[in-house]
Amino acid sequence: MHEKFSVLGIAFEHNATACLMEDGRTVFCQSEERLNRIKNSSGFPSMTLEHIYDRLISPDRVDLAVLYERTIHGYLGMKQRGFEPVAGGQHLAPALLEPSLKQRLLRTNLGWKLQKFRISRKEKKTALRKEAAAYFAKALQLPPEKIRFLDHHLSHAYSAAANVHEWGRTLIFTLDAYGDGRCATVNLYDQGKLTTVSATGDDNSLGNYYLATTLLLGMKAPEDEYKVMGLAPYAKPQDFIHLTDQLRGLIRINSSGNWVSIPNPENLLYELERIYRSQRFDRIAGAIQSLTESLVTQWVDFWIRKTGCRNVAVAGGVFMNVKVSQKLAESDSIDRLYVVPSAGDESCAIGCAAWATLTNSPSLRLQPLGDLYLGMEYDRAAIKNALQDSLAESRYFISEPANIGRDLAGLLAQNRIVARFSGRMEFGARALGNRSILANPSDLANVRHLNAAIKNRDFWMPFAPSILEEDMHRYVLNPKQISAPYMCIAFDSVSTARAEIAAAIHPMDFTVRPQVVRKDWNPGFYEIIRMFKEQTGIGALLNTSFNLHGEPMVCSPLDAIRTVDQSGLSHLVLGEFLLTKKFSGEPAAR
Repeated sequence: MHEKFSVLGIAFEHNATACLMEDGRTVFCQSEERLNRIKNSSGFPSMTLEHIYDRLISPDRVDLAVLYERTIHGYLGMKQRGFEPVAGGQHLAPALLEPSLKQRLLRTNLGWKLQKFRISRKEKKTALRKEAAAYFAKALQLPPEKIRFLDHHLSHAYSAAANVHEWGRTLIFTLDAYGDGRCATVNLYDQGKLTTVSATGDDNSLGNYYLATTLLLGMKAPEDEYKVMGLAPYAKPQDFIHLTDQLRGLIRINSSGNWVSIPNPENLLYELERIYRSQRFDRIAGAIQSLTESLVTQWVDFWIRKTGCRNVAVAGGVFMNVKVSQKLAESDSIDRLYVVPSAGDESCAIGCAAWATLTNSPSLRLQPLGDLYLGMEYDRAAIKNALQDSLAESRYFISEPANIGRDLAGLLAQNRIVARFSGRMEFGARALGNRSILANPSDLANVRHLNAAIKNRDFWMPFAPSILEEDMHRYVLNPKQISAPYMCIAFDSVSTARAEIAAAIHPMDFTVRPQVVRKDWNPGFYEIIRMFKEQTGIGALLNTSFNLHGEPMVCSPLDAIRTVDQSGLSHLVLGEFLLTKKFSGEPAAR
């Protein structure tokens, strides 16, 4: 009898995540934030691993565990915080304070080089490495011989491997703020073999430019970069081109196809503050977004020309920027494009597991990621217990319709906003129907209500649509027929979209960040949209994540009930139950 080859992939620190891969198929992947309720949780994913061991596999059946990062930088960060989880980025983001003498020295190139040397010396200490190895062995409940460590950027690169495995020769680009001393790599992948052809040190990180800009605009970094991206289209190019030109004086792509930044990371914030001083916030956003789009496309085009390879995959936090992915999708240089879903550090867990499978069991075929419903699921008994424990009957009318999907579609057609909790939880940053808040996408009033009473979102941020696969062409310009099931690529919309799904596209540039819904991936969600279309003629829904602003997506039934309790939502589909508030703050059906 065949024994499964079972591998754990672990991303700790920022967006801590655990993945279980069996015989080349990803069977579970979930970020720690969903269980500990700390947004973008940093630290070891101990609660998620406990769930895996309790419900899916015992430690003795794990063949290998692979953790991202070869250095012990992340371990030292966890140790400094007493191994307690913190909100992602709290330990990373700098602050504009009156600099001390030490900080002023670090801002010089000599000071930066001395700091890097000191860190590298510390990384090499045998006692510290043994200490880190012992910690991870205990945390994983595995003997040291079953534990491996993979370079941060290789983890990103291998996260794309399964979905380009059949493409033949493919360029895989990774780009983020930093990891294991790098910020960017270019890799050639062909039938399981990956070769790094270029790497850029983290002194030259474009991701740090976007992170620092987010901070200077008064937002959380790294977390709110997507808000800067959403703000950018409100500025006119002629009003920020002078800022973009000044930024180009700080960072560029050199003649070897590598990133080069003049200021070092310690000095970057101050250089940007000098450029941005007294400039309007939307123009700053427009400038950094324009710079990012143009430099990334220039970088990718360079390596396509150099290698002659026109198949492209991208991974790493910078590629969470859906407008950058749009520019790549539109490039005449690219034939095929794959954007790793939720391309930040959380997907490194998948990359670690893929690498372990390819290198230790090469006869196995990596199975491409399909739907991302890879997280926890709660059965009917758990939902009934949550209803009882939360005393939901005191606040909600609770029913169990014969066809919950039809009732939900009917509410949406009546212009009600409904939260849906169903089946396995989505992996990653995007809600894909199972932990979603849904609304009629044709009514712009829904945007105002969602922002004001439910999501508490910044007013300029667009929502996104979930579109029936067969209706994609009605709303989205996608001449290359690039797969778009994950809300990770933006496209230009067609005129029909501006009438039928106006509340789910960007109000300034009319771009759309779709989830294309396939029936075989999520039959229940597909049927809801189809039945909504029967009543309205619209083959899409507005879909936003089921959470309060600043919180992770809901995980458990109790999370779902609490979120509805604390918001202006009136309707909740909880498994097969429909909950309606007895005292609702939602406007009457329009």
